[in-house]
Amino acid sequence: MSFYSGGEIDTNKCDDFLLVVLISSYLLNSLHVFSGSSLPPPVLTVFPPSSAELRSNKASLVCLSSQSVPFADVTWLADGSPVSSGVSTSTAVQQPDQSFQISSSLDIQTSEWNMNKVYTCKVSLGSQTSDKNINKSKCPTEE
Repeated sequence: MSFYSGGEIDTNKCDDFLLVVLISSYLLNSLHVFSGSSLPPPVLTVFPPSSAELRSNKASLVCLSSQSVPFADVTWLADGSPVSSGVSTSTAVQQPDQSFQISSSLDIQTSEWNMNKVYTCKVSLGSQTSDKNINKSKCPTEE
């Protein structure tokens, strides 16, 4: 659907066009504010699977991104390769300090965890990224 006809604004769609312009302007201004170099990187914490989970032949890795922005992108890597299956990411939740918290989980099989693959939680906002690695050998084991 075009808002223009013959190079002029279609007055029947003018309200719609204005709304699109206002929303676009707001999003661009928000991106400019949040993507500035003065914005500190988010704080990432990655939690390993629990012992109980591992005994049931499944494992969930959880990544918590704090002091973030609401539209940061969370991705998972396994030994450097992107993973999309088994990923569940929450919507951003605003914290009292006005920053946002995002959680993401990656479900894998215990056998994959036991292979000592390096799993990476990566949080991106434009060209700015933060990442945190976890693998079995870096986690304490229960005797």
